[in-house]
This record gives sequence, structure tokens and C-alpha cells, in this order.
Amino acid sequence: MILESIRGPQDVQALEPEQLQQLADEVRQRLIDVVSQTGGHIGAGLGVVELTVALCAAFDSPRDKIVWDVGHQGYPWKILTGRNDRLQTLRQQGACPVFCGDLRVNMTSSEPVMRVRRYPRLSGWRPPAT
Repeated sequence: MILESIRGPQDVQALEPEQLQQLADEVRQRLIDVVSQTGGHIGAGLGVVELTVALCAAFDSPRDKIVWDVGHQGYPWKILTGRNDRLQTLRQQGACPVFCGDLRVNMTSSEPVMRVRRYPRLSGWRPPAT
């Protein structure tokens, strides 16, 4: 299994391009296995597995900042950035956080790199007429 050798984005970058889909498949299965035990929302995370693998492969994290729309999209990111072994503690007190309210882009640091603001929904917003 490729996933067992992944400790951070640098490990994803070291993979051959043809290995990335296998890694995505393993991340998806890991996410399904964990959330089926811990409970929680799974759709958002499943929807960004390939995107997450691609971001890890293409960008230089933590120098390049990655911001997720909702916390559940961050599950695959957590799997690939050194917290795979803690993922089964989701939804337990003092464990791997579910949400990315205080987004820790540098996942090897305990200091928040950036605080994500939550904006109210833009109900009634329409794009400008062209």
C-alpha cells in the first residue's frame, strides 16, 4: 500500500504520476473505513480525494497555502499530511479536529498559520450583468 509510506506532501511529490490514482483510491478507502466507525459527514471529503492528491503533488505545502471550503473537505488532506494515524480519533474529545476553523496549513506546527473567517451566505447575490 502506498498510503502507509505517506507522511506528508513531500512523499506524495516523490511518487510516480501513475501511482497517484492508486494513492487516491487508498485515501478514499481509508476515509470510508474511518468515518464508518466514527460517524460524521463523508461526502465532501470523498468529493475532493483526487483534488487533494493533486494539490499535494503540485504545490509546496506548507509554503503554498491550501484553504478548504468546509472542514469535512479537509479529511483527505489530514490523511496525507501526517495525521493518518490519528484520523480514527475524529469526533473524540482532544483528538484530531473535525473542522478547519483555525486552519493549520503547516500541519507539523502547533501554531495556527491562518484563521479562516466564516462569511454569511450570499443569499440574493447575482453576478454582474455583462
